[in-house]
Amino acid sequence: MAFRFATRLFGAALVLLSAAGSALAHPHVWVTMKTQVIYAPDGTVTGLKQDWTFDEAFTAFALQGLERNKDGSYPDSVLKPLAEVNVTSLKEYDYFVKGKTAKAAMVFKDPTDYSLTFENDALTLHFILPLVKPVPAKGTMTFDIYDPSYFVSFEFAEKDTVSLSGAPAGCTFQVITPDQPQTMQLSEAFFSDPSASANYGAQYADKIQVKCP
Repeated sequence: MAFRFATRLFGAALVLLSAAGSALAHPHVWVTMKTQVIYAPDGTVTGLKQDWTFDEAFTAFALQGLERNKDGSYPDSVLKPLAEVNVTSLKEYDYFVKGKTAKAAMVFKDPTDYSLTFENDALTLHFILPLVKPVPAKGTMTFDIYDPSYFVSFEFAEKDTVSLSGAPAGCTFQVITPDQPQTMQLSEAFFSDPSASANYGAQYADKIQVKCP
């Protein structure tokens, strides 16, 4: 499933493994992310702003053969269509985002304000993921951003990892990193079996926990 996402993501072929028969098969794409929780003036949470920076190798394959400016940057005529392919492809996977309060899971709408930027030989996808219905800030809510199949590895950036935009006074957050499981050498056959790999990536997922009085 996630392989189709990665190949459709930029409409480019992804070279999976450099050595045939490699046993340590996953992940194939690395994403460094920042997340901003967005609050409305009435104190409700309205959505998330995501900034995902793709690894240099995947960026290179995604942009292979595409037009560049003389200064090495990419024009809007290249980046805008790629951004649209990104968000269109992500819908099938619920944007790799899960949110919940103590009472219920959150439901997100399609992304808005999406764009791609190219800097330091890496592409970064920016988008806002709005909630279908704003959620009251009071209490505890959690957000998980991960690929269940672990084809794509999501890790938080070292700086400015999470921010709360317009949050009521007293709101705090923490990033909860799970104890890393022992590394397993698993073949592509394991990850191609939906029943075996359906939620493998959850054990590696960092969690954002937000609390408001």
